[in-house]
Amino acid sequence: MATDPATTPSDRDARDAAPLLGTWLTRGREGLLTASTPGEGAVRRWTQKGNGWKGPDLLPAPGVRAPLTVAQGADNYIHLLGTRLTPAGQIELVHAVQLQTGRPLLGWTALGYPNKTDRRTGDPVAAVDGEGRLCVALRNRGSGVSVRCQQTRGGWARWQDLGGVGTRDTLAAAVDGTGLVELFVPDATSIGRYTQEKPGAAFALAERLETAVGSGSFAALAAADGTVSLFYPDEEGMIHVWAPHRGQDARPLLKAAGPGPLVPARLLVDGRDCTVLAQETGGGEVAFAVLPSEDEDEDAGVGWTPTAPGAGRGLALALREHREGGLVAMALPPGGEPLVARQRTGEGGLGFGRWESLG
Repeated sequence: MATDPATTPSDRDARDAAPLLGTWLTRGREGLLTASTPGEGAVRRWTQKGNGWKGPDLLPAPGVRAPLTVAQGADNYIHLLGTRLTPAGQIELVHAVQLQTGRPLLGWTALGYPNKTDRRTGDPVAAVDGEGRLCVALRNRGSGVSVRCQQTRGGWARWQDLGGVGTRDTLAAAVDGTGLVELFVPDATSIGRYTQEKPGAAFALAERLETAVGSGSFAALAAADGTVSLFYPDEEGMIHVWAPHRGQDARPLLKAAGPGPLVPARLLVDGRDCTVLAQETGGGEVAFAVLPSEDEDEDAGVGWTPTAPGAGRGLALALREHREGGLVAMALPPGGEPLVARQRTGEGGLGFGRWESLG
């Protein structure tokens, strides 16, 4: 069996374990939800229709490989990022946009790849700033990080090398209340926070948190006051929150529910602004934890509440607020169809109904 020249065995394992990254469950201007998942030479798209779902529609994506990274900005445009091989055997990032719910993609545009290489070096993370510019960052060939952003008048700026060494393949990005992108870059002993001085500006290191960083995903989320918090695991599997804008050191929250990626969302729970975390458990369930926004702390006695979608291991997870209130949770098992559960809003706390397949 021929070896894929664009991947190493560890690359393939990572790709299989994380077929989707970013905000792959999106909400359009009219309030309808869209789920975008990778397929063979296509993006499989489900669109909410009334109380049900329509799809999957197959949107052409020739040569585009998983993982698929999805981002959405305040303008509601959906940005899709993947990789593909060039005729010369090099890897390139490609980008497509959906401007309106249920409409076709505008087509795939090549963004190149940092350091021009024939092997995948990391999973891209993406965020859309307050003026609609997409920024994408990933580990480069030198094990540092490179970032590239759209320009206001069209086109893309050049790749910016942020330096670094030993970068983990789990970056996080979020947009603060002023519309600027913040990027969090972990290595084995620290996390670097990179910021912009103004919209469209280059990224610079703002500060570094010295901490023992564990394996697993990072997740960044803007709070009600517009500041960005980072959620990450340490080497013992304890989830911490770091809110540098609020002058706070990293604080422990609770033990990780399992090995899966962390997925955060903001939600009013019983009238209080809260941070909701979702994570796959070791048994393939989906667990939820609810913490008070901007005051997350392990002393609150927060724990995980598991649900059972019956999807097995290796889920990709997404959370999104529904136009009628409450959260919609979605899980994609490897090689399977998306499963969806909707929050039961007529009761106190955070509870979800039955998981149902979109297939």
